[in-house]
Amino acid sequence: MIRELSADKTRPQPPGLAQTERVQRDVPEGAEEPKTGCLTTSIALIMSQLTAAQTPTVSVATDAAASATPARGEIPLTPGQLAAVAAARHRGRKIRRATAVAAVSGWTTAVFASLTLLCGLFSVAALALGIGLAAVAFVELRGARQLRRFRLSAPRALAFNQMVLCGILLAYAAWGVAHALLAPSPYETYLAGGGQVADVLEPIDRLQRAAVIAFYTLLIGFSLLAQGCMSAYYFSRRRHLLAYMNRTPKWVLDMLRVAGG
Repeated sequence: MIRELSADKTRPQPPGLAQTERVQRDVPEGAEEPKTGCLTTSIALIMSQLTAAQTPTVSVATDAAASATPARGEIPLTPGQLAAVAAARHRGRKIRRATAVAAVSGWTTAVFASLTLLCGLFSVAALALGIGLAAVAFVELRGARQLRRFRLSAPRALAFNQMVLCGILLAYAAWGVAHALLAPSPYETYLAGGGQVADVLEPIDRLQRAAVIAFYTLLIGFSLLAQGCMSAYYFSRRRHLLAYMNRTPKWVLDMLRVAGG
């Protein structure tokens, strides 16, 4: 019996079986296998193909997860925090409007100050008026910046600044009226000579004085009305600013200060 088994082992194998075993050993992974291949090799090939097919999916998923991760140093806000910021901006409309009014008033005053200084180089009154307007414009723009940062002192400072502007305009207008009434007429020489020339120039002189007095009187009235309303408006903004700061969380105020309101 042992001799027969030994003879079987040493006996040459049929060509078909030898070729099948050689194909099973030499077939590369992932290639199509002959029909005579064994079941184990087929399962191995299928598993390798499944693994190769799943590898790109895992890579794509990993890349997507990495791109969704926030960068270092960023602090994403939750939906509740975003809603709090939006609500704070909605409540702060009156504060932003007051800030815009102060900014426009400041720049307008600065333009008038520049024109007054340029056109009044040879007039002491005009120079004094231009310097006063420039100071008012500086305080107005500074108050606008402070109000944008929710400083409680800003509305009161802006209100008093309007009072100062009113005082400057009233002083200038009073000087203009006094100068029109008391200063000698530019036609004084012709009026003193009498005659037909004096008769022609006298009504012109009276009309000119009346026009100057009317102009400065209108300036007084306009200044009292405009600066009085602006001052009252700024005083009322302090109440709105205080209520806004009490209702808004501190971290939201800090964020809006950095963002400029």
